[in-house]
Amino acid sequence: MKIDLAAARTTPIEIEVSLPPEAVDIAPDAEVVVNVEFRGSVWRDPRGPHISGHFATKVKLECVRCLAPLEKAIEGDFDDLFAEEEQTPPGELELTPELMDVAFAGDSVELAEVLREQILLEVPERALCRDDCRGLCPKCRQDRNLIDCNCSADIDPRWAALKDLN
Repeated sequence: MKIDLAAARTTPIEIEVSLPPEAVDIAPDAEVVVNVEFRGSVWRDPRGPHISGHFATKVKLECVRCLAPLEKAIEGDFDDLFAEEEQTPPGELELTPELMDVAFAGDSVELAEVLREQILLEVPERALCRDDCRGLCPKCRQDRNLIDCNCSADIDPRWAALKDLN
């Protein structure tokens, strides 16, 4: 869904939209599984156009310890400033806070891309199916949350002396 930033030159525009999961492709190891609900507004100030609002969805992830699939509710608020793209001279530039703004050329921006970025910022780096996940056994690859395997833990001989300390 394209947002017409030029239309917000004089008055703010209120937006309420529900994007299907396939419209927001976030990452190879994460998948949006329900519609992305967004409610927000577009307005312009002297620095440029803004898009702000609240989004909510659910993503399918994989536990980093046991590889079990899990779904996590993701939501957040944001306020993005879009700076008009300027022609910059070739060469090195110092990165300033102003250059961190999202640049665009034209009078419209793709809402799905804006929401994709915001969802990626909210997805945890290390998703766990539960806080006390025991993960997979390094020897037999069994899920230690489901069964207790009888694999013995090999102790590195360099650490064996610590076993006798009490």
